[in-house]
Amino acid sequence: MSSSRTMVLIGVGTSGCRLAHRVSASFDSAIRCLNCDTDAVSGQLGQDFVLLGGNRLAGRGAGGDIVAARMAVEESVGGIDPNLEGARLAVIVTSLGGGTGGGATLEILKHLASRGIPSIVFATLPFAFEGEDRQRNSRGIMRMIEDAANASFFVSMDRLTKTTDNMKAAFAAAEATLAESITFFWRLVESPGYLRLDAERLRHVLSRAGRGRFAAVTIQGDGRADEAVDLLLRSENLAGGTAATRSILCGILAGDDLRLTEVGIVANGVRKAFGETAQFELATVNDEYAFAGRLSVVVMLFEAGGDTEPGKPKKVTSVLAPGAQNRGRFHNSESTLWHGENVDEPTYLRKNITLDF
Repeated sequence: MSSSRTMVLIGVGTSGCRLAHRVSASFDSAIRCLNCDTDAVSGQLGQDFVLLGGNRLAGRGAGGDIVAARMAVEESVGGIDPNLEGARLAVIVTSLGGGTGGGATLEILKHLASRGIPSIVFATLPFAFEGEDRQRNSRGIMRMIEDAANASFFVSMDRLTKTTDNMKAAFAAAEATLAESITFFWRLVESPGYLRLDAERLRHVLSRAGRGRFAAVTIQGDGRADEAVDLLLRSENLAGGTAATRSILCGILAGDDLRLTEVGIVANGVRKAFGETAQFELATVNDEYAFAGRLSVVVMLFEAGGDTEPGKPKKVTSVLAPGAQNRGRFHNSESTLWHGENVDEPTYLRKNITLDF
């Protein structure tokens, strides 16, 4: 089995399956891809497919009910095991706000952890116009996904589609941005450049990453390295962190015309802008077929507080956050969900209310 086969892409929920299909289709070589959904329609996309909750939901979907999705997945999550054979790293793509994306993702993350497989989650958040219920659902699930995954990226559809108002073009742009960022992992392994980050080192870095933000830019022509750094500095997707940057993963993807001075401009610019004291991992991808004449840069920033063992879910350690340390005899109990919110958490945490002491 090739080293790239040790990574598996998992689409969860109807939107997640569609996104995983786009990511897989955008990559020249085969990506090991598995789609999981409570709706049987997602099985028509062409990737390997596991129907979740077949006995309970009969392939009709979870109807937006996160609790129903979690219960359905609990009885069928073992069905994904044949597709995990040999996997050393799982990349999950999903969409939050509905039922299956939130509920099923949590159960799959727990299952991956039980098998010792580190997990990275790319999750899209609802448009603002979709309403407060879906926004609230996504906020509640975000916190639990962040605790269960080794690395997690959350990005709103409003930001992903900001470049155009045309609906078809906007969704295509959002999917392209996600595809460019996610396939970066596979390109690192398939087309390594002179600065390599092999599969095991990549697994080690990401298994301890924590919550992150990402952006990808592609430039052609003279001065492309400087322009790439400038675009990254102005990227909304890299703004808005809630903690100091602990580590940076920077990838430079180009053809055979990549110059050492360009690598230096990008590396120094990214470090200066996003964290000169942060752990910095730099890798290049040399692919003349895919990137001839172009320079693409992918940057992933990870916030402090992400230390975990590979394949193990992170623990909540803040004295202001609920966790096993203050749940007493209920520490092994499932969280109580209501409309996507963990009502075991204090209200001020669920509502993001700042307390003045």
